[in-house]
Amino acid sequence: MSTQNKTLALGAAVAIAMVSGSTTAKAELSGSVSLDMNSHFISYGLDVWAAGDEPRWTFNPAVSIDYAINDQWTFSTGFWLDVNSNASPNADVVETDIWAGFSYDAGLATISATFQNWQYGGLSEEIFDLGISLDTFLSPSLTLHKRLDPGASGGFNGWFAVLGGSHSFEVTPEFSVSVPVSVGFALGDFHTTQDGYGFASLGLQGSYAVNEQVSINGGVTYWDTDAGVTGNADNGFFAYNLGVAFSF
Repeated sequence: MSTQNKTLALGAAVAIAMVSGSTTAKAELSGSVSLDMNSHFISYGLDVWAAGDEPRWTFNPAVSIDYAINDQWTFSTGFWLDVNSNASPNADVVETDIWAGFSYDAGLATISATFQNWQYGGLSEEIFDLGISLDTFLSPSLTLHKRLDPGASGGFNGWFAVLGGSHSFEVTPEFSVSVPVSVGFALGDFHTTQDGYGFASLGLQGSYAVNEQVSINGGVTYWDTDAGVTGNADNGFFAYNLGVAFSF
């Protein structure tokens, strides 16, 4: 089945479920615009620009839109750009990612299904993500990342499983700190033909709320990766980020 047909099938199933469900709150539209600078571009443990210990900065603007259909169902879509001069003398848009999907809020757990299209290298990488997150201590989550078409990745149509969590605390009414962690495992051929442990990350992120709509964000993340699974030249390195976000 093509990606388009899978998307239509998912949409039909969700529509039937929403129509058959009970009447809930009025639909609401929300979203965000982010403008971020990142020292590394890490894709499921792969250090894309082979920065290692030497940052190779990228500019990553993104737009995300959420449409709350009712109290349980939300439709999400958006795009992300990678703008840099790492492969050419001038800064260019070297990758454009778009996504669309649905999530269902069951109370303690939220389940999501998302299709993605990553355009780079003149080809299209197609992806399906299935996720579950828990609204409890440390916000644990599990994402199953399935590559449907490798595009220009040079990899394979395998799976990656990512376990995540985060703890946040408020320092002042305007400034908060979070400590996100993640561990990823290749479930079969993905970046390379080796499977198993792929990466682990530990971050320290700060966010300062300028007002209700604008925040300034920054932080540092340490990555430990397995060269056999990810293909990285350097297994361990720090990555840095700084940006501003606008919500509506």
